[in-house]
Amino acid sequence: MIKEVLYAYHNETINVDNHRFKSWEHCYGFFKQNRHNLDDDKVVDHACLHLAFYLASWGMLRNSFLLQRDYLIHKPFIENIVKKEKYRIFFENFPVNFNRRQDIEGLMQLIADTRAVYQPMLQETKDDKATHLEITDTLTSKILLGVFGVIPAYDRFFREAARLHGMSGQFNQSSFLQLQSFFNHYQSEFEGFIEETSTKYMKYTPMKTIDMYFWKVAEILSAKKDSQMIEGLINFSSEFRVKDSIKPLVIKQSFDRKTRTEDIRNFIIEILQAEKVSGEESADICSRDIHKAMNLKNSYPSVCGAMGSLKMFPYEVVYAPPSGKSSTVTYRYKLK
Repeated sequence: MIKEVLYAYHNETINVDNHRFKSWEHCYGFFKQNRHNLDDDKVVDHACLHLAFYLASWGMLRNSFLLQRDYLIHKPFIENIVKKEKYRIFFENFPVNFNRRQDIEGLMQLIADTRAVYQPMLQETKDDKATHLEITDTLTSKILLGVFGVIPAYDRFFREAARLHGMSGQFNQSSFLQLQSFFNHYQSEFEGFIEETSTKYMKYTPMKTIDMYFWKVAEILSAKKDSQMIEGLINFSSEFRVKDSIKPLVIKQSFDRKTRTEDIRNFIIEILQAEKVSGEESADICSRDIHKAMNLKNSYPSVCGAMGSLKMFPYEVVYAPPSGKSSTVTYRYKLK
């Protein structure tokens, strides 16, 4: 499933001339090729252009304070962050491992330094009474993806797909470690895809493939066109759970149908409350996970009924087959 999704993304890039996905390749490729030439003013100027256009084509020009500035707003970032020797490791494909203390600490420092270098320019923009003035997680992650390829872009699609797989959608160290675990779990598929698609000019980084996979999963689910593919993704996503948010609950050995539904409903509420306390804005619940966690047998109608009868949290149906009562029924609950 991993490769199938990755190739669905990759094929769009190669089959459509000048596809917007290419903007990342142009940007990342330029920085990697010219990382030792950033003392040249012309190279820095071109680097600013690449970064600015990549961010624009990925929706960040209209959705951030960058709308109020030209492409040279990125020059301080390049000169004060990208050129630093301690961040050169992030230009390499495979040495970065977030399970290593020095790597995860280096990433967290890179994120902090990136935010700090844009902050003075944000203040200048505020004086112009511009809107959307915030150095968001989405903008920060897209900058670092475009330059270093070191972290996925934490946009709406990525967060939704991560949560579907039982992972945090927050832009923090816990999430990064979960992504590393996911990559390691399916390492042969990810690395196989990287090697198969590598060219003389371009080689995807591990975290870029993570970005591609989760973004494409969310796009497929959002389109709701390929029901077979969607059901396959729902089944696959439940195979890997890095968050132990679904905890055993003591269930009565004998109970009537009404009590059973109420127990299931309370069990789901406990999960959602825990997710809300942890800071999540939404949570995806799959009927299979509830059924398995509660040690139920042939109770999918009751589970699906309970999922759809919660009054505390608004929800949307991510996926449901025509019957509406199966192991793949998935709801997304809004927690804020």
